[in-house]
Amino acid sequence: MTTIKTLQDQRIGGAVFYPRPDLPFGKIAKGARDLMFDVASGVRLRLRLFRGPKDAPNILFFHGNGETARDYDPMADEFRELPATFAVGEYRGYGTSTGTPSIYTFLEDAHRTFDEYRKVLFEEGRMGPIIVMGRSLGSAPAIDLALARAEFVSGLIIESGFARLVPLLELIGIPARTFNITEEYGPQNELKMGEIYLPTLFIHAEEDEIIPISDAERLFQACRDRGKTLYLVERAGHNDLHAKAGKKYYTTISSLIERAIEKDTEEE
Repeated sequence: MTTIKTLQDQRIGGAVFYPRPDLPFGKIAKGARDLMFDVASGVRLRLRLFRGPKDAPNILFFHGNGETARDYDPMADEFRELPATFAVGEYRGYGTSTGTPSIYTFLEDAHRTFDEYRKVLFEEGRMGPIIVMGRSLGSAPAIDLALARAEFVSGLIIESGFARLVPLLELIGIPARTFNITEEYGPQNELKMGEIYLPTLFIHAEEDEIIPISDAERLFQACRDRGKTLYLVERAGHNDLHAKAGKKYYTTISSLIERAIEKDTEEE
């Protein structure tokens, strides 16, 4: 019988998570600010902030596997020009964050990251809507927050998201069924999406070699947002989606932001 201990086994965690330190992929974004906060004894996480106009919407982004918050410096100005304040949450062991990631802690930590982000926004008088966004591995914390913290979230963006845990584990070489691992022990992205009504945008590469396009379709079908959008990036794979999409990547996100603002206006 599968237990939480089974899923926290180092062999499984080591296969799922690929933490690494920051690497100098580009110039440090002007105005970048790192906020470090404690989530457990000896464990600190980084929230990297890129401030946009004070009255702009606020995006909280969760990065993909093998990435760090610092990797998004080259994209920061594009997000700020939407306009939006852009922040990247990090997981244990990634970048300058400490600790060891697990399937369970990285969802719990996302809520702490969300609370820290809201605290900063409040302190700086940034009252624009909050949009959560997740790429690949980051789709799980983004979906979890969109459902559990819906009263504070105005929109959801899922880029290269996965629908189910078991097929993903088997794709990366973990015999999930042999370990008797079932979906109930994972983030349950598809199940949660079936309860989300927020304005939602899905972005996925047509030729994604890691997370198949069928995952995006499953998440899209499950989502309860009547105005949901699925943007498929032609001739793109999992790791060159942004480059292949070009400016359309940001114009599509801008359209979701407009819907999020409309949602907030209607609720006032």
